[in-house]
Amino acid sequence: MQAICRFNTTNSKKKSVQWYNESILPLLWGKTFSSPQTVLNQFDQIITTADGKLIDNTRTIEEDICKTLLAKGVTPSTLIWDPTNFFTYIEKGGALPQKGASKEKRFDKNIVSLGLVVSKENIPLMHTVYEGDVHESKTFSALVDALYTRLSRVSKDANDFVIIFDKGNNSEENIPFVNNRFHFIGGLKKNQLKHLFNVGLENFEELYTSRNGNIVNGYRTKEMVYGKPYTIVVCFNQKSFDKQKLKTEESVKKISRRFEKLALKLSAKKKGKPTTIKGVSVQVYDFLYKQYRALFTWRFNEQTQVLTWSVNQDAFREREKTYGKNLVFTDLDGWATADIAKTYNSKAIVESDFRVLKDRLVISAKPFFGRLDNRLRMHLFTCVLSLVLYRYMLFKLKDLKLTEPVIREEIRNMRLAFVKEDGSNSVKKVLENMTPIQVRIYNCLGLEKYVP
Repeated sequence: MQAICRFNTTNSKKKSVQWYNESILPLLWGKTFSSPQTVLNQFDQIITTADGKLIDNTRTIEEDICKTLLAKGVTPSTLIWDPTNFFTYIEKGGALPQKGASKEKRFDKNIVSLGLVVSKENIPLMHTVYEGDVHESKTFSALVDALYTRLSRVSKDANDFVIIFDKGNNSEENIPFVNNRFHFIGGLKKNQLKHLFNVGLENFEELYTSRNGNIVNGYRTKEMVYGKPYTIVVCFNQKSFDKQKLKTEESVKKISRRFEKLALKLSAKKKGKPTTIKGVSVQVYDFLYKQYRALFTWRFNEQTQVLTWSVNQDAFREREKTYGKNLVFTDLDGWATADIAKTYNSKAIVESDFRVLKDRLVISAKPFFGRLDNRLRMHLFTCVLSLVLYRYMLFKLKDLKLTEPVIREEIRNMRLAFVKEDGSNSVKKVLENMTPIQVRIYNCLGLEKYVP
């Protein structure tokens, strides 16, 4: 009930129960909920024992769903892992809400982290909820181990599956750990194998054209990484190069203007205590963000109260070599270069899931009405279940070649009426007139069984 409710409302449990009881679902399911406390009690039974100890039966439920999805044609041969987080207004909660690296730049708020593993069809097969101040690399090994255990129970081919992950999960411990369980395609940080950024584009070959028309080129080699020789592919996208270069140039101009403004302010100061280097540093780092600090050199003379700065042209040129490029590494030595690059870049589909979970018009995980850890875990679990239902529905409708907004709008406009004929006590379910698109969706999803 709560998972379906996320499609229609972002309200509290109280209003969710009210919405459910006023919807068509009680007529289809033959069940109503008397109060929000009934729902909360059932939530608590799933994730805690009677004496309040954490048991988290969501893992068992999720595994059953995973098994069902595989039986319905979802293929786990390619798995994509990516984390995100949500800022909250929780000030006094449990262990989950903590200050951390907010994806939404709300560093003033406590955040809760969520990680998803999805199939190549973009259907979630596993999730994990963890503390907002814990880096993703610290949870990766436990996630991989749990994922391998789950897939080994539902499939005989778990060792042949490929997991895709970003560079934030890398560590000397994590890479051997994952490689002992799955094949993998991962990203490398730009400070690793820096010499590969000096390879000229004339040594790259065209690999494929992306869905949005961008040509992806690649250079393939083999290098020692994390104690083993792995296949390395340097991917290059000209459009990304242009965007990153433009963004950096605009940021450099903006930061230079802030330096000018601060220098004038310091030189105009005539009264009070002289400004210290420490005081200037606080003001400088308020606008000179970490990713741009290597591009600027600045000095402040406490005696003359003069601030000087310049753009580090050597650092600027070195950074330009990295624009539009990604370093990808894998143990799949037998794969074609284009397949490695294309499979790694498919990880962007998880970002679309996170956008859905942060979109109030689709499945909004926010606001968080609870503050206790068990309630937060159950809340995010129902949001992930809602996402599973949504993605599986799109999977079934993929042959219709319709966009997600069109599908959502057409389904929302379907109407089921209950008609009572004159002189009869019987009530019939009747569909209102449907558009041609609604008819196609209706038939594809097999909705006729709900309208006998």
